[in-house]
Amino acid sequence: MPGLVVAIVLGFSLLLVHYTLRSQPMPTTRPLDVDENLPLPWLAQTSAVFSLTGLFGGYFGVAVALGLPAIGGLAVGTVLGLFLVRHWITSTLATKPNPRFEDFLFRVLDGHHSNRIVYVLTIVLCQCLFATSELLIFRELARVALSLKSEQATLLTVCVGIIGYYYILHGGYLALFRTDVVQLLLVAIMTIAASAFLVINHANVAWTSALLPRPGYWEFPLLGSGRPVYFYHFVIAMITGLGLLLSSPDTWKRVYQVNRMDQKPLTRVLTFLGVGVLPYLVLLPVALMLSLNVDRQVKRSFTLPPALSDNHVFIAAALGLIASFLSAFNGAMLASVHLGMMLYRRINPVPSEALRFYSFMMIVLVIICALFAGGVALFSNPAVIDFTNPWVLGNMLIGGPAAVTGVQIGTAGNISRLPKYALQWILGLGIIIWIVYFLQSPGYSKTPTIESVKTVPVAVGVCLLTAILSRIVILGGQKRA
Repeated sequence: MPGLVVAIVLGFSLLLVHYTLRSQPMPTTRPLDVDENLPLPWLAQTSAVFSLTGLFGGYFGVAVALGLPAIGGLAVGTVLGLFLVRHWITSTLATKPNPRFEDFLFRVLDGHHSNRIVYVLTIVLCQCLFATSELLIFRELARVALSLKSEQATLLTVCVGIIGYYYILHGGYLALFRTDVVQLLLVAIMTIAASAFLVINHANVAWTSALLPRPGYWEFPLLGSGRPVYFYHFVIAMITGLGLLLSSPDTWKRVYQVNRMDQKPLTRVLTFLGVGVLPYLVLLPVALMLSLNVDRQVKRSFTLPPALSDNHVFIAAALGLIASFLSAFNGAMLASVHLGMMLYRRINPVPSEALRFYSFMMIVLVIICALFAGGVALFSNPAVIDFTNPWVLGNMLIGGPAAVTGVQIGTAGNISRLPKYALQWILGLGIIIWIVYFLQSPGYSKTPTIESVKTVPVAVGVCLLTAILSRIVILGGQKRA
């Protein structure tokens, strides 16, 4: 019965999105050059945060293992990232009259052709892996939470993914932003249910103690314990929250939409503060409700949290998580396609990009489907590879965006400052270091474990490394000039 209720609500919500799109068809000449009629861009950014519920232990994992200091760092990093992206967009388009978002993307891809290709391919690959990881995690949640057979969970995941694909194929950003509105409503329901559960069962949840960091995570020997370590947690989480925004074209689009609105400076500042803090106010009660009985000496496999034994709470949580998955999956696909189209426009501009849009959508879908099929085949056959952790791709993924974020920081968002072939070896070095570490890290686990959050500080180190290298290369080039 809970599964049927979830299916009915999601189906009705998507039909509502479809109905609203009928009056606003997607442009034919430039399908993704849409800056008008996109609702609630300042709130839709929450989809990116909630999509991380399943990645590298996710923001839920960070909240459960590291408590309030890390959640505060994530919130501050998100707010800081929003302001940095806004400044980046504003400075990039300062001399452009009546700019559009595609003008920003076009200028971001200035510089040497080889650097542009590596930059775009790295981000597109990260977005495709992100979407694939979402599919694998959603399949596991469907299998465990809905007690479905593996084949049924796979079929459900494919169906939801195809629905999302066709929505953005026919609606582009118009469909994405409207799906985000649905997601916000369903996440709000999830939050209310989680908060009510905490109030009713506060004696059993022990939520006050869950606000404190658990020992054994993100430790730094020189800092000892107490406040210095909490500050360290705050800084690591802040850079993590910042990195998500700087490396995501999906976020760039949303920040651009907020920036172009006719708002007073104070109103805009309050808007960004609200966007940055709101997801974590929502995250906190949900994370506490889902709080795991973490024993850092035992790597526990994923099981359905006891809080979801209540059907009403389960339905609310399922609706919020599935809607977040759909919104994040759509955003990752559309970001990949848009950036690829802008790169190709520099190589071979054409009067109409409709056919190119459909071709790129198909290419991205094929890549994601191939990766998903490979992941399902491996994780479903322990005899082939003794590995049943669908979270491992998400765990591994954080190194790539971390390296991209470092380049963004080191170049101040302008890769044209880097000389020919510089970007290749900077990103390559950072990603190689990450992969070598990850294969020996807690994140590379045969079964899902919250221990994977221990990899986050190393990802932050990769970010700082590529930032420093990018800056050194730029300063070196300026001295030679």
